Amino acid sequence: MLYRKITGIIIICLNLGGICVLLYMAALKLKNSLFSRQASAVPDLTGQKSDSSRKQPVNVNNDDIVPDEDDLLKDMDLSAFDDLDLDDFD
Repeated sequence: MLYRKITGIIIICLNLGGICVLLYMAALKLKNSLFSRQASAVPDLTGQKSDSSRKQPVNVNNDDIVPDEDDLLKDMDLSAFDDLDLDDFD
């Protein structure tokens, strides 16, 4: 009986926590959508173009992010494993 009550209380607490997380995420989305609209609705009184309109798109070359496996093995010093006896690991 006590086990069932404790399990029920835990389930109710987890459900309430999940609902709170969903409400928090909805509030963040609502806040971001409201403030992004307000920022774009405000006219630029200085007469100058904003920095965001002058920015050039950045091109990222994804080929250079992770080096090839051959290059990794070339840089490793494997001389310490020359005298390793693999029969010890059986």
